[in-house]
Amino acid sequence: MDKLILGLLMIKHFTVYEIRQVMRQNFSSMCSDSLGSIQAALKKLSQQGAVTYSEYVEKGKMKKEYAITASGRILFLEWLKTPIDMSKNKNMDLGKFLFMGYLPKREQLQMLDLTIEGLEVEVQEFEAVKDAIRFTEEQEKVKAYLEQNSHLATELIETSQAADLAESISQIGYFEIKTLEFGLDSARFQLEWFSKLRQQLAENEKEG
Repeated sequence: MDKLILGLLMIKHFTVYEIRQVMRQNFSSMCSDSLGSIQAALKKLSQQGAVTYSEYVEKGKMKKEYAITASGRILFLEWLKTPIDMSKNKNMDLGKFLFMGYLPKREQLQMLDLTIEGLEVEVQEFEAVKDAIRFTEEQEKVKAYLEQNSHLATELIETSQAADLAESISQIGYFEIKTLEFGLDSARFQLEWFSKLRQQLAENEKEG
C-alpha cells in the first residue's frame, strides 16, 4: 500500500480521506481501503522521510495534506523499476479449492455457486468503474491541478521524460486504464472457468 500512496502523491497532494476515496474507487482489488491501514502506511512513510504534510483548517476542522518528498520520489521510482513479479499474486483461498474433494458433492456445488456469485459481483464492479471513467475529463482535471502546482508538473515531466505535461499525463492514464482492463479480464476469466467447472460437476452428478 505504501508504494501505491507514493504513486498517488507523485501527481497530487492528498488528505488521508482523499487517499481512502481513491483507494476505494480504484484499488480495492490490490489493497485495503481502511483508514487504519492508510494511516499506518502514511506513518511508516513519514518515519522514512518519504512524505511530509502541511496542516490547514477547513470548516472548523484541522486537516493534514500529504506530499511526497525527494527521497520518497527516489524510493518510489526504485520500486517502480523492479520487474513485475506476478508470482506474488497468491491467494490462500485456493487451498479451499485444492481440498474441495473432501466435501460431499452437494456442498462442492454450493461452494462453487458462492464463488461464482462473488466473481459476478467483482466483474460488475470492474465494469461499473470502467463505465464511470470520463478519461478526457479526468485528464483535464489533473492537468489543471498540475499547472497550478508547477513544481509537481516539472518533476513529472522530468521523471517520465515526456515532451510536455499533456504527454506525461497521457502516459500515466494509459497504464491506469490497462490496469483496470487487466483486473476486469482476470475476473471474467475466473468467472468463465468456475462456471464451466460447476457445469461439469453438475453433469457428472446427473450421470452418476
